[in-house]
This record gives sequence, structure tokens and C-alpha cells, in this order.
Amino acid sequence: MSDAPYRFAGWFTLDVRLLATLVVFAAALAVLAMALRLKDRRWEEHVVSFMALFTLSFFAALALTNWVAGHPALRIETIFAIP
Repeated sequence: MSDAPYRFAGWFTLDVRLLATLVVFAAALAVLAMALRLKDRRWEEHVVSFMALFTLSFFAALALTNWVAGHPALRIETIFAIP
């Protein structure tokens, strides 16, 4: 077997309650923004804009939570070399 320097493993933890809260927050923010801005548009535009707004707000909230919180939603616990 070769000892490649890129052979690492690790695990991370998820806080499911915080992730569920972030999903609800992102969905509510996306629906609110759509309700305020998009009127009299086709349903395809509503779906695309919802997915874009949801994705952006979810990842922004996840990044802020991981940056600010003492117990973030997604945390890498450890990284170790595979023997």
C-alpha cells in the first residue's frame, strides 16, 4: 500500500434541532421576500426564485451560526490520518 499524504478521515456533528430551525427560517425568509417582490409572475419563476432565496439564506444563516454560536449546527470534530 502506498502512503499517500491525502489519506485522512474524520467526523463531524450535526445539531438537528438547529438545522431544522435554520430550514424553517430560510423558508420563511424566502416566502416573505417572494411575497413582497414577485407578483403576477409565472409559477416557474416563483419556484426558481424560492430555491435561490432559500439556498442563499440557508447557507448565510448556517455560516453565521457556525461563526457566532458556541455550539454550531455543523462542526468538524476531528481529522485523523488513516493508517
